[in-house]
Amino acid sequence: MTSVEALLGREAIEALFRPTAQAKGLPGTAYTSEAFLALENERLFPGTWTAAGVASDIPNPGDAMPATVGGQPIVLLRDRAGEVRAFHNICRHRGMRVVTHKCSGLQAMRCLWHQWTYDLDGRLLATPNIGGVGQPSAEGFDRAELGLKPVRCGVWLNTVFVNLDGKAPPLAEHVRPFETYYGEYDFSLLRHGGYRDRTLAANWKLFVESGIEDYHLPWIHPQFFQDFGNWWGRSVVEGTMVGTESRIPGAAGAFSSGKPLRKFPHLGEGGNENGNFMLIFPNIGISVTQDHVAVSLYQPVKADQTYYRKDFYFVGDSATDPELAATREQVYEGWIQINDQDQAFMGPLQANHAARDRAGIDNRFAPVWEGAVHRFQQLVVEGLRA
Repeated sequence: MTSVEALLGREAIEALFRPTAQAKGLPGTAYTSEAFLALENERLFPGTWTAAGVASDIPNPGDAMPATVGGQPIVLLRDRAGEVRAFHNICRHRGMRVVTHKCSGLQAMRCLWHQWTYDLDGRLLATPNIGGVGQPSAEGFDRAELGLKPVRCGVWLNTVFVNLDGKAPPLAEHVRPFETYYGEYDFSLLRHGGYRDRTLAANWKLFVESGIEDYHLPWIHPQFFQDFGNWWGRSVVEGTMVGTESRIPGAAGAFSSGKPLRKFPHLGEGGNENGNFMLIFPNIGISVTQDHVAVSLYQPVKADQTYYRKDFYFVGDSATDPELAATREQVYEGWIQINDQDQAFMGPLQANHAARDRAGIDNRFAPVWEGAVHRFQQLVVEGLRA
């Protein structure tokens, strides 16, 4: 596998690590090259806590679903004790996937090719006919050595994180900057209300970068601005968390105008009008408002294609109260509008990243607004160097 220096060039990397006002952004090849994505899959995503799925998708023992992290097939499941586990979704016989679709109530996982069967804890239970017809065992063959290979995993804010290389610091440390930043919020009050997903036609980093800067808001998302003169914003960079904090008076009305949702308690007069978006590196973005939280999962499919899922969480029974169904739908539709507005320029931006490399044109950062974007790009390179 090639190095990040070979793909980007030492001069480009040196330019990225200058102060924000003088720095040059990642070259276009970082967004358009399958070789660059292959390097991310080999080094970046395995070396940290990467969001792989949503725990409420597998609510009960025996529930399982396939996922892909760093280009690797993974199975996420609930064991008999109700704990979330992760395994490489690779049969120890000839490499077939053992879980090919989301399923419920499994007692075991069975490879469809030769029927090798694994317990929910990964142990290999059965190898039919391996010693001949009707012979489930063979001399010198030890099933105890051939369980599914486990993957280190953890759950936080209903998100399943995995660490493929097993070397990252504890998950609690990884998310601590976010928990510290939002210390006044009691996220234990949140309940899952639903999700929306789609496949987007651009590199995963472009969608992340759009979320963690507010420089573009008045032109791309004008629905937020009832009081443009009192708008302000800043970048936030705290360890594994990068993002944006803006105060946009009246912004909450862009999401819902129906029967009010419950708000987080103890936020003070007016609550939170900031609509902050924070990325927990590398691929989980979290928008916190006074009455709901939206969690965005970005999973690269190809260099120019991203699977995107946004899960919505509400305070207490606001997540399920039938009388608030219309308000929740307004929240969903409000976020879909934002996504549509962003996507409208992501396709042309993706194409232009290849064009600008050929033209020898560098990217630059707006220092007041894009410190988080700058730091995100640095974290990508640091992850690829590790």
